[in-house]
Amino acid sequence: MNKEEFKKKWESNDNGGGITYDDVAEYAIQWGISDRPRTCNMSIVRYRVLKEANVSDFEDYNPVNIED
Repeated sequence: MNKEEFKKKWESNDNGGGITYDDVAEYAIQWGISDRPRTCNMSIVRYRVLKEANVSDFEDYNPVNIED
């Protein structure tokens, strides 16, 4: 899936279009974001993938802005 397809699917509904963490990890590898995303903080990997695909709500997933 390319970035435009990812964006369309992610924005298709409020649940990220059914995209899983495993999907996010695979796109992180494909798009050159991380060589081994499954060994990294998944919140950071997800944010970077969403930002790379330029989804409309990527900043909502910025780990710096997420309160514990």
